[in-house]
Amino acid sequence: MGNPCYYCAERERVGYFSYWCEECAMLRRLLLINSPQKCIDILKRTLTRDDKQIDFKINQEIKKIVTKEIEKMPTINEEKISAVNTRSKKV
Repeated sequence: MGNPCYYCAERERVGYFSYWCEECAMLRRLLLINSPQKCIDILKRTLTRDDKQIDFKINQEIKKIVTKEIEKMPTINEEKISAVNTRSKKV
């Protein structure tokens, strides 16, 4: 393996005299173009969640599960039809 990136230590550096891989170099350029505080604010808003957001996400997932279960349940008319069809005929 070649020389690892100084930041992520996972990928190889772009060149022998460079310190970063392509992705980490892109992150560094974005930090230089925008202010570091602006980048941190954006990452905090998009990649982290507070307690309110976590609770909302949990409730959304529960709603998805409940609606799938409701869709699987037969309706009242389907139950009556299946009950009529399953009765055995007298011989």
